[in-house]
Amino acid sequence: MHPAETDLALYAGGELSWWRRLLLARHLRRCPLCRQRADEFKQCRQWLHQQQMLPAGVNWDILAAEMRANIRLGLAAGECVRAHGEQGWNWRPAALALPVLILVVAGWLLQLWRPAPWRGSLARDPVIEATAAGVELRRGGAVLTLLHPQAAEVGRLASGDAVRVRYVDAETGLVTISHVYAH
Repeated sequence: MHPAETDLALYAGGELSWWRRLLLARHLRRCPLCRQRADEFKQCRQWLHQQQMLPAGVNWDILAAEMRANIRLGLAAGECVRAHGEQGWNWRPAALALPVLILVVAGWLLQLWRPAPWRGSLARDPVIEATAAGVELRRGGAVLTLLHPQAAEVGRLASGDAVRVRYVDAETGLVTISHVYAH
């Protein structure tokens, strides 16, 4: 593989690093085509110096060394700025993790908070109970007492699992009762 034209031009001007210069010199010993191209670059440089196209009295070698030093200084300054910028705290991972953390904490809190069990779901569900006054149907704070005009006091009509309420109509409040057992 042949080196790039820019490398040959830099070699002809003596501006390659010592390692690249050594590798390119090794290639030029074996490749007459690249050696000829590097010689053309050297001749072109010499011709420019002979033509006096360049300002007189300027030491181009010193100027080239100063330019290389300025470039190296700029690169070193860029590394310092980059290294300084990397020392700060990177907020992007935290911004991505925050919504996930909020969801996890919310789920945990919802698991901890459970409404108290309805010990006596009497406050909400209809309950039928036999009392001295008759049969009472209670729902929430409302009470409906069923009395037969000729009936005597009722001691107990039903309790526990003997009565099941199957359906309560939300609009009318009518209750469908089934499975009534008495002894």
